[in-house]
Order: sequence, then structure tokens, then C-alpha cells
Amino acid sequence: MAARLVELATAAVAGRAPAGVYHGTCAGDTTWCGFARAVFEECGLDPARIRPTTSEAFQRPAPRPAYSVLGHAGWARAGLEPMPEWRSTLRAAVAAGALRP
Repeated sequence: MAARLVELATAAVAGRAPAGVYHGTCAGDTTWCGFARAVFEECGLDPARIRPTTSEAFQRPAPRPAYSVLGHAGWARAGLEPMPEWRSTLRAAVAAGALRP
């Protein structure tokens, strides 16, 4: 992430990065359930142990939007490559020992 922020700052100084919101998240999208299942799968655990639920069953103080994936258009507007796909980054984190079953 630090390297990506340096790229963004360099683009901003050069006048290539317009002001706005830049989401520092990996490319692709998934649900929290899909992410949890992927973590289990990458760690060699049974992803079926993770069961989906609804926002109604998990009450929060504020209402949840129906779709809330963070966009990455800001990086493209600045001429910067998108971040790697989330699943490959998760796989690398597990391989590096960042997550242990």
C-alpha cells in the first residue's frame, strides 16, 4: 500500500491525479461471506463451515446498502495500474504465513 501511495503522490505532483477519493483495495469484488470462505479454503479448511446470513439477521446501528463494493476508477483516472486481484493477494498472504489455520 505504501508503494501505491507513493505512485499516487507522484502522479498528483505531476498533475495526473485529479482530486477525489481513491479506494486502496484490491481489484475484484466479493461478499464478506465469499471472503471468509476464501480464507478458509486458502488455509486448507472447509469453506462450507461459513454460512451466509442477511443484514436483517445481523442488526447494525446504521442501515446497510444493498451493494457497497468500493470503486477503483480513481486509480485509472490517474493513469495508475489497478491493485492486484483480491484472491491472488489473499493466496500470497497465506503462502507468506500471514494467516495461519
